Amino acid sequence: MGAIGAALLAREYAYGNGGTTTFRGFDIPNFDYKTSSFDCDKCPNQCEVVEVRMNEELIARWGGRCGRWDL
Repeated sequence: MGAIGAALLAREYAYGNGGTTTFRGFDIPNFDYKTSSFDCDKCPNQCEVVEVRMNEELIARWGGRCGRWDL
């Protein structure tokens, strides 16, 4: 109960009353995760870009140096 209360207080401090968060719920282990990577040839950097998808939704991407693949 103390952890839940602390989380509620932190949310109120960060977002105010009634604010929204990016919390995805407690059933997150049941989601389908997939990772993939590709080599970008759009500029001379030749970056390897890594993507993470959760239930077909792109949630993270890293590895690009030029900013083209930033979310």
